[in-house]
Amino acid sequence: MDEVFWALLSGSSAVQSLVGERIFWGIAPQSAGLPYLVLNIISATDNPHMQGAGGFFQYRVQVDSYGADRSAARTLSRAVRGEINGTRAGEIRLILFDAEREIFESGADGRPFRISQDYIVTWRPDHG
Repeated sequence: MDEVFWALLSGSSAVQSLVGERIFWGIAPQSAGLPYLVLNIISATDNPHMQGAGGFFQYRVQVDSYGADRSAARTLSRAVRGEINGTRAGEIRLILFDAEREIFESGADGRPFRISQDYIVTWRPDHG
C-alpha cells in the first residue's frame, strides 16, 4: 500500500509542481526545503468478519502539508486532496478524505505551518 500511495502523490503534476521530490514517509530531513509532505500510517486493520479475514485492509494515512505560512500549506493540502480523494488505483480500492487539522506552533521560530489530513485507504493486495 505504501508504495502505491506514495506513487499517486509523486506522480501528480499538481503536487509535483509544489513539492518536487519532497514527499517523505515518517519524517522529513532537516535539510528539506519548504513546502513538503510527510506521510504516516496511523492505523491499519484487516476488516475481519465472522468467517475470518476478509482480504481487504483499511489504513488511516495522515498526510501533513508543510509550508512557510498558512497559504502555502493550504495550497499544498488542496492539491493533495484534489489528487487522491476518491481515487481507485490498482490494489488501492478507494481513498477517502476523513479529517483535517491546522497546526501552528506559536513561538517556535522557523517551524513551518502544517495542515494535517487523514485519509481512509481501502487496500486489497493482489496475489496473482
